[in-house]
Amino acid sequence: MEKKDLLSNIYSACSLGVQLIPPTLLCDSIGSIGLKDPLVVKPDTTLAECIATLQRHKVGSLLVVDDDGKLAGIFTERDCIMKVMGKVDSLKDAIVSDFMTKNPVRERPEASIAFALNLMSHGGFRHVPIVDQDDVPIGIVSVKDVVDHIVTRMLEAIYAACETD
Repeated sequence: MEKKDLLSNIYSACSLGVQLIPPTLLCDSIGSIGLKDPLVVKPDTTLAECIATLQRHKVGSLLVVDDDGKLAGIFTERDCIMKVMGKVDSLKDAIVSDFMTKNPVRERPEASIAFALNLMSHGGFRHVPIVDQDDVPIGIVSVKDVVDHIVTRMLEAIYAACETD
């Protein structure tokens, strides 16, 4: 749908009083938005390998797991900028465990979207690792994932309203 058609449909839906965001949307579980498989690395992975992985997969974070596969940390593009750039001489010699965020906030897939957004907002981060009952990463959710989910649900409501109009 073209931008002007979308804008027209949004205005129409708003003038009709269509609820663009379902009232229970933020109560949905994080797991319901379709978890992305996390990219994981070991604590002794070099920064060169980590950065190459971020670039290759076009993502903003990697989860760091211990030998048991349990979450030990997260390495994000922000960690790279704030902790690595201008401070590390050789990315091939530095390891991720020295620059990762240790023991990051993590959640279970049953947590609500509203709770995850609140965590990210108050914590000042954009990614929440999703772990199972054994603290093994099973996914990762980003602010973008949540926004994309909300927009998809909103567009569904707009299209439904325009079809009945």
